[in-house]
Amino acid sequence: MKLLNKTLLKFSVLIVLITMAVSAFSQCKNFTKKTGFPALAPFTHNGQLTSAKFIPGDEAEIEMTFNGGNEYRVLVCNQELIGAAELTIMDKTRKVLYTSTPGEINPHWDFRVRTTQQLIVLVKVPEMKKTSTQMIADGCVSILVGFRDATHAEKLLKLNH
Repeated sequence: MKLLNKTLLKFSVLIVLITMAVSAFSQCKNFTKKTGFPALAPFTHNGQLTSAKFIPGDEAEIEMTFNGGNEYRVLVCNQELIGAAELTIMDKTRKVLYTSTPGEINPHWDFRVRTTQQLIVLVKVPEMKKTSTQMIADGCVSILVGFRDATHAEKLLKLNH
């Protein structure tokens, strides 16, 4: 009987943890759809959703491939309760190509890629001043990539002139 109770308890804890993880992902997904996708316009979302829960002081680095001949927007959106996330983009040698302004809301970088290359996207949530009564909040941070065909954009520019 004790073995059955222990197994049941472990199973219950596992179900609760899985439910919490799915709920957190769902909240991030809904937040990103509501906040991030509109900020990505006029670029087309590439279909990949990269999001996670962060606390102040957390950072993440992700390597992404960008195809030649396209214009891109890399955008970071996050929930306000954790402060403004910072965006840094580097090449493979870790040379910094772009750094957002501290405190910027939904930092993003628009750029054109001539040849296919991999870039490193670094997202950091700054530390908060700690007080003895303050609880550490966590919040959703999402990295979105949008693209548009650069040749199409150049044709539109020529039509307007």
